[in-house]
Amino acid sequence: MAFMPDTRSKQRAVIEFLVAEKESVGNIHKRLCAVYGSCAIDRSTVGCWVQRVKASGSGEMVLHDRPWSGHPATATSADMLQHADGIIHKYRHITSQQLAIQLSVSNGSAIAIADALEYSKVCARWVPRSLTTEHRC
Repeated sequence: MAFMPDTRSKQRAVIEFLVAEKESVGNIHKRLCAVYGSCAIDRSTVGCWVQRVKASGSGEMVLHDRPWSGHPATATSADMLQHADGIIHKYRHITSQQLAIQLSVSNGSAIAIADALEYSKVCARWVPRSLTTEHRC
């Protein structure tokens, strides 16, 4: 079965229904695996959700994930990638730490940006990854 963004929500609804039918956690998990295959949730997650359904009473469980708190990931936005690409083109010998300072992001984010732009560090110089990989037939 193809992965769909709301597969988890659908599985939660199935779990709520099967709990109402008094199915065991093991049977619920087997049935989810039969329908959803590799996209099925873990047995431990089924157990947690079964407990939540039982604790919430009938029909009061929220099926969708709550919004996450925190800042959205902005390090790999289109503007940031374009800005970083310009810096790397201008200063080929720039280190990832210097790039991070220039972009006001963490060192890990600077490396992720270079990765997204498909650059590799070769002999202290940023080189497009297509020039550094071996072409095998």
